[in-house]
Amino acid sequence: MAHSQNSLELPVNINATQITTAYGHRALPKLKEELQSEDLQTRQKALMALCDLMHDPECIYKAMNIGCMENLKALLKDSNSMVRIKTTEVLYITASHSVG
Repeated sequence: MAHSQNSLELPVNINATQITTAYGHRALPKLKEELQSEDLQTRQKALMALCDLMHDPECIYKAMNIGCMENLKALLKDSNSMVRIKTTEVLYITASHSVG
């Protein structure tokens, strides 16, 4: 009789810097929470997802209303350079739209 065996390691083709944005209408509040995380990788993943979402003016408007800009302002002082770079990118995308 054959038995199946599950590997405990992540698949090779998974990008650890990207996070799924399948949160629907809770996407931005969830990302806002993750931007405040103590875990560096969680903050990086949230910033990657936020960069993708901010190309939609409606998402920019929602992000401003829920207070994501205050979190981004705090992330500009983060000790990790990747976090500072992605934060600057999100702010640049936001400023490029008329809503921002």
